[in-house]
Amino acid sequence: MTAPTSAPPVLASLSWLAPGPLPARRGLAQLGWGLAQPLLGLRVVVREPALLRAAAWPVLLFAGFCALVALGSEDDLGGRLDVFLTTLVTLAPAPVILFGKTYRRLAAAARVPLGLSPRTADMPKLRTAIADAIRQAILLGIGLVPVWLAFELIQAFWPAAAPGFVWIAWAVTGFWALHWIVVEALDNGHTVDPAAPTKDTGDRPADPWFVRLWQVPLLRGFSGLLRRLSRPWRRELQLVARHPELALGFGLGVAAMLAVPFVALVFRPAAVVAAVHVLGRVDEATPPAMPS
Repeated sequence: MTAPTSAPPVLASLSWLAPGPLPARRGLAQLGWGLAQPLLGLRVVVREPALLRAAAWPVLLFAGFCALVALGSEDDLGGRLDVFLTTLVTLAPAPVILFGKTYRRLAAAARVPLGLSPRTADMPKLRTAIADAIRQAILLGIGLVPVWLAFELIQAFWPAAAPGFVWIAWAVTGFWALHWIVVEALDNGHTVDPAAPTKDTGDRPADPWFVRLWQVPLLRGFSGLLRRLSRPWRRELQLVARHPELALGFGLGVAAMLAVPFVALVFRPAAVVAAVHVLGRVDEATPPAMPS
């Protein structure tokens, strides 16, 4: 197990763009380290020819498809550009599913350049990836239903407070979206340790914070629905709960990198490599479980 670094944040930040251990200090140190990880991932992808070739393949295929659609739809350059961008934005979520196996192989190939032990790729089936995408879309939508209901009640019984509550609702929505950006990014960075035991130990992980939040008498059914929908991401949710500062910095860095559709397509491999590094360094800094 590699000990986390305890260097002062100002000095440690000089080495955050190179692979290295998780800072031992919580707070701003881990926030800054997490924020730097997407740039570290981009640097490693550009530096390693094998990773760069693997990362370029989805970009070229998807951009080529959008270009073919544009060429077959319009005759003038302006119209083709408009169709190209519209197709790119409309199909922006597709590469995560269509090239999921490519990104998983990239995650496994990135471990050694990141200074981590070799592992194999975690390769879920296509139907599993589609089902998980649907689950996550439902979670993003229904997770905010209580906020919407609260807004409707405030608007009905306290109209003067409604404008102020709109800002609160937008802040909660942004936080909720950022939370799932982190979870999805970490999920793409998972690899398989061939030496690790594969059988289920039967231990039930703790409920995520958003499941516990709605465990009140009138919303227990809603809480149970959120628990079932979020089950595929329990590993990622536990990491977010244990390292909130790291998760916030990492999420902000990934969100900034993936905010624009075409830029997201180009930089998504960097986010995958960054997730591999985060997961690997958190694993190294976590004490091994005591045998029962």
